[in-house]
Parts: sequence; C-alpha cells; structure tokens
Amino acid sequence: MSAAPSPDAPTPAAPGARRAWASPAAQSVALQALGSACTLGAAVWVSWRFGLAAQGEFGLAKSWFDAAAVAAALGLPQGLLHLQYRRQVGSNSLWPWVRRWLLGSALLSMMAAVVAWLAGAHLAAWVMASVPLAAGHLLARSLLLPSHGTVVFGFVTALPSLLVFAGVLAMGVLDRGTGFAALLLVVACLSGATSLRWATRGLGPRPAAWPRGELWRVSLQSWLQAALGGALAAGLLSVVAASGQGGAALGLSSLALQVYQVFAVLAGYAAPLLFDRLARQDVPSLQHHQLPALWRAALAGAVLAALAGAALSVAGHAPSWLLPAGLMLPAGLAAVAARVHGTVLLARGEYRELSLQGAWRLALALGLAALALRALPAAAAVALALLVTELLTWWRSAQQARRPGSGAPVGPVEPALPPAALDG
Repeated sequence: MSAAPSPDAPTPAAPGARRAWASPAAQSVALQALGSACTLGAAVWVSWRFGLAAQGEFGLAKSWFDAAAVAAALGLPQGLLHLQYRRQVGSNSLWPWVRRWLLGSALLSMMAAVVAWLAGAHLAAWVMASVPLAAGHLLARSLLLPSHGTVVFGFVTALPSLLVFAGVLAMGVLDRGTGFAALLLVVACLSGATSLRWATRGLGPRPAAWPRGELWRVSLQSWLQAALGGALAAGLLSVVAASGQGGAALGLSSLALQVYQVFAVLAGYAAPLLFDRLARQDVPSLQHHQLPALWRAALAGAVLAALAGAALSVAGHAPSWLLPAGLMLPAGLAAVAARVHGTVLLARGEYRELSLQGAWRLALALGLAALALRALPAAAAVALALLVTELLTWWRSAQQARRPGSGAPVGPVEPALPPAALDG
C-alpha cells in the first residue's frame, strides 16, 4: 500500500506552471506576514481613532496576554512537534493527553482569575481567564502543522491577529475606546476554540504509547527562552506605565515597539530555515552563510542614516518622533543579528547559554529603560534600552558562536514555531 500524500504535496501541473510564490511554504509565510501586518494595523488604528493613551492601554494589555500564553504553554508546542517529527507519534495519540492538560490548566486559571478579580487586579483577571484557550491555540498549531500542512498552520497562526484587527475596527465604528482586555479575551477564546476544533477533526481511534519524559525534556529546554523573550515587551511597557509619564507616553512607546517587533518577526521567519541548514552540519557555524557585500553596505547605510536622524532630533533640528524611530532601526537589526548567531547556538544544543542570555537580556533591558526614563521621553528611553541590550546580546552570541560547539549537534529536526509572543 502506498503512503498517503503529504498535506503539502504539490498537485500535478505542467512543467514550469508552478511558481515559487504558489508553494505551500510561501503561502504560509504570506499568511503569517498578513497577521503581522494586522497587528501593526491594529496599533495604528487605535492610535489614530482613540489617541495615544488608548493605544497605551491596548498595547500594555496585549503584551501581557501574549506573554501569559507563552509562559503557560511551558514549551509544549515545540515538544509536541519533536514527538511528531522525530518519534512519529500521531496527533491522535497526543490529543488525549493535551485535552487533560488543557482541562487542568483551565481549572487553575479560572481560580487565579477569580482571586485576581476580587483583589482588584482586573487586567490580571482577564489575562488569567484567557490562558487555557490562548495556550491551547499554541498547542493546536503544533498538532496541525504535521497533519494539515504549512498553509493551514499559517492561517491558524495569523487568526488571532486577524480577529484583533477586526475587533478594534468594530470598536472604532461603535466609538468604544475602552474594553480592550475584554476584546483580547474574546479573541483568545475564538482563536483557541477554532484551532483546537480544527486540530482534532478526523483523529484516528487508536492512540499509541509515547514517551512523556521526552516531551517534557524537549519542552522545558525551549520554555525558559520563550517565556523570557515573551516577557520583554510586557516588562518594558509596564516600566513605562510605572514611570508616571502618562498614557500618551505609554502609547507612543507601544507604537515604537511595533517598529522593533517588525524585525523580530522577520527573524522569526528566517530562523527555522537557517536552523535547518545549520543542524545538518557536523559543527554548525555561519562560515557559509554570510550576507553579500552589497547587503552589508546597504544595512550599514540605513543604520548611519537612522542614527543621524536621532542626533538631529536631539539637537532640535528634526521632529521628536525621529529619536525613538532612529534608535529602533539599529536595535531591530541588532536583534536580527543576535537571533542569527543564537540560531547557531541552538543548532549546537547550547540551551543553557541561550537561557542565560534570555535572563540577562530581559533584566538589562528593564534596568536600562528604568534609568533612561529619568532623562528621556518614554519612547526614546525604551528604544535606547533595546539598542544597548541587543548590541550586547549580538556581541555575546557572536563570541559564543565563534567558539567550538560545546553542545552536541542536534541533527535535522522539526521546523521551529515562530515566536508566539508576536503571533497576535
């Protein structure tokens, strides 16, 4: 009996008829890019329709919803992918355990939400109430990717961003500039329920045994890094909110972070492709993955122009918004470079180094932002903190990547999930 075709298998076509842009991988990236565009569009719309103070409220709430989902998932999305790709464990075998985990998570989250609400921490209550289905959405993506293919995965990944964008548009039409936390809870419930229903449709009736210890071992290796990275935006906006500079400053800082996160999303798209190549090398390195000289010159010119614009803004010869924008551009590029070198360390299996980098990166960014807020406007302080932090992270990652690998190469593995904190 012949094997069933892959969900991503191309349909027969005349030679030359199929274009690269029509491939499942390209369609998946396009869908995820659409989700990223909707995330940015939602922030811009809220700022334009309701003002920067409302954007500050929206951005702070969304950052905590995203961070909580990543932290609550405990790295299980990557662990589930590992079992499906490396151990050939079917989603029908994994689903009963995932369902029990979600039920337990729902019970604990609802109890925490009630306690937070009674204590007057209403945002925390909304966030905790969203955790079961928000985390379930992340787990469902891992079940969908091997069985339904990259196009479905791309759509499900973009679904929360599409719903958020539609929701804030409706709020604008109805002239309701409050209640963003309730909207985000509804989005988490709709996207989680949809993705879980899709992932469990048509499951086979015969689950098989699978290694639970291996699931936790792989999951916890990636959980700490994901949780620390997901907490960065929420932590920075919380520091700004506590600085006393006002809602408009918080809103402008949230918009500035959107510029930075555009680069993080680009790195998230490229990292799995680079990882696949690096993991096939005996000693993963960037020796054969250098940017062309023209690209390096163009990037250097863009950084110099951005820094020049920031300097002109400080001197009063350019608009004030050019200062945070001019700092965010090189910060974003440094973040991409750090992610590239970090991918080398990941391919070598150096999880401890990556976890340590995630911890001091978060602590350094928050500490620098708190200090910079004493002398700079909020958006500029956040941009400066990210610039210094990402430059140091890049330097550290590059130094470690040049050393002989201490961890064993992991070999070709499952495709990595994009950063959940940026999926909307």
